[in-house]
Amino acid sequence: MFCTRRFRGVLSFVLLILFSGLSFPVAAQETLRVAVPLLPTPAFPQMLAADKGFFQKRGLKVEFIRINSEPTTYQALIFGDIQATSGAPVGLVLSQLQNVDLVAIASWLNIVPYTIATREKITDLKQLKGKKVGINRIGGRSSLIFRVMLEDAGIDFNKDVTILQLGGSQERLAALISGGIDAGPVEATLEPKIQSLGLHLYRAKRAPFLTSPTVIKRSYLQTHRPVMKRFMEGFIEAMQHIRQNKEDSLRTLTRVLATNDKLTLDHAYDDIVSSMDPSLMPSPEAVNNLLKMVAYTDKRASGMNPERILDFSLLEEIRAGQK
Repeated sequence: MFCTRRFRGVLSFVLLILFSGLSFPVAAQETLRVAVPLLPTPAFPQMLAADKGFFQKRGLKVEFIRINSEPTTYQALIFGDIQATSGAPVGLVLSQLQNVDLVAIASWLNIVPYTIATREKITDLKQLKGKKVGINRIGGRSSLIFRVMLEDAGIDFNKDVTILQLGGSQERLAALISGGIDAGPVEATLEPKIQSLGLHLYRAKRAPFLTSPTVIKRSYLQTHRPVMKRFMEGFIEAMQHIRQNKEDSLRTLTRVLATNDKLTLDHAYDDIVSSMDPSLMPSPEAVNNLLKMVAYTDKRASGMNPERILDFSLLEEIRAGQK
């Protein structure tokens, strides 16, 4: 009897150890910290990939850090506080010009992302002469794009308008409503919201532009290539999911845009789907337009070899494996 009880006790203990999943740690996930703007539309596919578990099933935990300044974003990347950025193309070029070896490994949005919001209806950008215009900051993406648009219309960006550095699209909208500025570039996904606030739109041609690069240190790519390959596989799955599953996509977009307004969400989704680049590889024209715009800040950008800032070898490797 004693032996039987003892055997049962030992067996119970062994079974408890074997089948108590909570008693043993599961394989650790690799954590990636990705910097995104305060309005994180450039990271929409990655955020959806996290929401849907596309990263998790590949052993990745992706955290999104909102930062409202490209210089701060790139300082964090260089010092290792984050592993990647999404949607900060100007800093990529400027960092390379300072011999910081960063590369874009993909870009899903390769078109100018802005529309021009104004307090008064205009039919020509020349009508902004003498007005107050809002940007994120001097040298930032929106300021460079807006500068090119104004100078193409014959307006001297430094002399003919008053420039106010205000932050992101949401901050520029608030300044428009209060009368603090007369015009400013705002993300095109927000067009219904702009009109609902009683503001006006000036829809300029949306030229090719490297808008949403995923940027990492080249050294990190070399030492963590399998990790970044899994990240890109989740990214690609998210891109496919966005095109095929509107309702699921809207759930993430609701959080990204911080709105439940159906008109705004439907417009944003349609704009994203029609603008996204499934190849994740920007055209030469999109890259050259970025370099041309950064040349306003640093003339050396105009002569830069695009290969210095691009490395699509992971995408090519993944697609070769899918054939």
